[in-house]
Amino acid sequence: MNSVTMGGVTMGGTGGTAIAAEVQHRRRVVVDVILLLMRNGRILLRERANTGYGDGAYEPPTGQLADRETIVETAIRVASAEAGITISAGNVSLAHVMHDVSGGGRIAFFLTVSGWQGEHTSPGARWFPVGNLPTNMLDRSRVALRNYADGMRFSTYPAFGPAGTGGPALPGTSPWAAAGWQDAFSA
Repeated sequence: MNSVTMGGVTMGGTGGTAIAAEVQHRRRVVVDVILLLMRNGRILLRERANTGYGDGAYEPPTGQLADRETIVETAIRVASAEAGITISAGNVSLAHVMHDVSGGGRIAFFLTVSGWQGEHTSPGARWFPVGNLPTNMLDRSRVALRNYADGMRFSTYPAFGPAGTGGPALPGTSPWAAAGWQDAFSA
């Protein structure tokens, strides 16, 4: 078996003929993991600071997926680093996925957490009533929370409707629908 190197990639061949293939640049997107920490009709939000984007605006505790890290491992890391609490993998559930096409491309996994240990100690973190979210909230977070409250499992941003899902889920299927979320999203 012969081989040939093309563009830094070694290709194998049979019968003395190398198989040529072009190596194309693959698109990479940022993967965000966003925690929806709820207690007594309130949600924990953090004020962004020193990020260069949206500083001063509120959003749920958020982090980016690291190399070779699972989404749940990221959630555990974010809970500790951004909220000062400890969560276990068994308490993490998928709430919503948002494809943000407003910039270079992002996929955000919004996860609910059914329980945790500790009390938030992170500076800039506050509990807000779900029916009275701050007006200075990142728009993509507000939109994703509204879509989740409406029962959508997937959405795109900046488009407000579900992309390719055939419409929203059945009314009332979201555990947050009864908590006054619909009114909270009209800033």
